[in-house]
Amino acid sequence: MTSLHSADVEASVGLCLHQPRRRVPMEPFWQRFITGAEEALAARGHRLLMKVVESLDDEVRVHARWHEERRVRGVIVADLTPADPRLASLSALGMPAVALARPDDAPGFSTFTDDNVEIVDRVVAHLAERGHRHLARVTGPAMYVHTQLRDEAFARSCEARGIRHERHEADFTADSGAAATRGLVTRADAPSGILFDNDVMALAGLEVCRELELAVPERVAIVAWDDSVALQLANPTVTALAHDLTRYGRGATELLLDTIADGRVRTGRAEPPRLVIREST
Repeated sequence: MTSLHSADVEASVGLCLHQPRRRVPMEPFWQRFITGAEEALAARGHRLLMKVVESLDDEVRVHARWHEERRVRGVIVADLTPADPRLASLSALGMPAVALARPDDAPGFSTFTDDNVEIVDRVVAHLAERGHRHLARVTGPAMYVHTQLRDEAFARSCEARGIRHERHEADFTADSGAAATRGLVTRADAPSGILFDNDVMALAGLEVCRELELAVPERVAIVAWDDSVALQLANPTVTALAHDLTRYGRGATELLLDTIADGRVRTGRAEPPRLVIREST
C-alpha cells in the first residue's frame, strides 16, 4: 500500500482508492476531484489522508486502522461494488462516510453522484444522429456499480434506437484501453463508434487508430467519459463529457463534513456534464 500523504499527519477525512497504482497519477479525474476535496477541507481547517490499496479487503483494513488510531473522522468511498464490504465495515465501526453512488446503492450512508443513465443516453443520441448503427463501450472493471449502471443504460439506449452494441472490459489504464481498441477495430465487423470510460483510454484508443491508419471519425468515432486538456489538444480533438470534477470533489467533501458534524444522512448530486462535440465525432 502506498501513502500519498504522510501517515503521521493529523487528518479529518480519508480517501482510500483500490485500483491499479499506475492509474492514480495518470487520470485527471482523481487529480481534479482531490483538488476540490482539499479546497473544501482547507476552508474548514481539515486535512485529507489518502492511500492507494490493492483490494477491497485492504481498504476495509485501512479504514479500521484509521478508526482505531483516530486518524480520520469520516471517509469518502469510491467505486462502489454490489454488497460492498466497505459499507458493512464502516457501519459496524460507526464511521461517517459519503459514497460516490446512488442512495439505493448505499442505504444508511450519505451519497453524492451524477446521473449515469441520462449521460449515456446523451452520448448514444449524439452518435445515432450521425448515422452510427454499431457502437461499443470500453468500460472500467465490471465489478463497479457505476460500470454496471452505464452498461445497462448503454444497452437500453442503443436498443431503443435499433443500434447494435457491445462492451469490452478494461481497467481505466492506457494499456487496457489500447488493447480493447485494437481488439475491436481490427475485426471485420468492427463498431463505427466507441465510448471510453475515461480520457486515458480514449487517448490510447486514438493512438491505436493512428497506428492502424484508421481515420477518425470517418472510420471510427471516439467519445471519452471525462474531458481533459489532453483531449482538447489531441489530433483530432476528442469529443468528451465535461464534468466539473473540482466541484464534484468539493461537493462530496462538504457533504461528508456536514454529515460528520451532525450525523444526518444526506444526498447530493453533481452538476450534469456538458457533451463537448469535437473532431473525433
